[in-house]
Amino acid sequence: MSSAWQVTGMNWACPRCKQTLKKKEFSFDCTPCGASYPVKGSIPYLLMESNVQETMEHKARKAAVKEMFTSFNRALEETGVSRFSTFINWGYAESGDENGGAGSLPKGVNHQSLRLLEEILNGVDVEGKDVLEIACGRGGNVRALCKSYGPRSVAGLDLTEANIAFCTASNRYEQASFCVGDAEELPIPNECCDIVLNIESSDLYPRINRFYDEVFRVLKAGGVFVYADDLDASKFEEGERYLLELGFEVSLSRDISEHVLLASDLARGSRLSALGDTLGKENAVWETMGVPGTSIYDDMRAGKRRYKILHLVKKA
Repeated sequence: MSSAWQVTGMNWACPRCKQTLKKKEFSFDCTPCGASYPVKGSIPYLLMESNVQETMEHKARKAAVKEMFTSFNRALEETGVSRFSTFINWGYAESGDENGGAGSLPKGVNHQSLRLLEEILNGVDVEGKDVLEIACGRGGNVRALCKSYGPRSVAGLDLTEANIAFCTASNRYEQASFCVGDAEELPIPNECCDIVLNIESSDLYPRINRFYDEVFRVLKAGGVFVYADDLDASKFEEGERYLLELGFEVSLSRDISEHVLLASDLARGSRLSALGDTLGKENAVWETMGVPGTSIYDDMRAGKRRYKILHLVKKA
């Protein structure tokens, strides 16, 4: 296994000092600061052991996120649908889909999730680019990018070990690589990514501005931050102001709340029938996925919460 992202030759970096890591037999080591990060199987675990910037509350929130998605992975295995379930998102639907209408993509088990990715990437040139997906989940977006969009490389990063284990075991693409990592301390060198993709996860980050800082750091000048999430309306406004202050320019801002709500309505039955008894209908995963009847779904219906797509370009 190489220390480099496959195809491109870009290296993983120390999440503490951001310097390039050296691959050893069972670890990635940082010569400048002396840190060492284990490789278990073929998976790099590029997490800082301690971070003075994190409070106990921050650590507890991250631990809860990992437990939530570990439980989700376990439920998928127990119900026998794991290998088909590569997405964890709201999905996207158009009016008329409930009557059999369809967009440009073929119908399938992940149809609405693939349509969401298509809408999020609309207008972004991925061909030949180096892409980082932060919070790649179970790898559905990375797989779709490699299959249909022609990137030079895609690196998928996620905090939950079970997600990355699934991604690694099911990966069929040479240009894809994965690691366990933290969105707030990216194990990526400065200014090496053409595109950073982040979908439906930033609301779980205890220090969201630190995440924005890291995205700005790893993007090349002229690179694009492709960002889609469901957030409280005020949190979106605060985030956009901060991103502009960092040095981003907004090239696209699109509210698709009605489309993701419709997708959630259409998917409700299949999600609950597949996982309800195993996962428990009160599980926090349902909130994250916006299942009808959850507070997140109700808040979006009421306009308190919005789902937006942002394309932000790092100024040259």
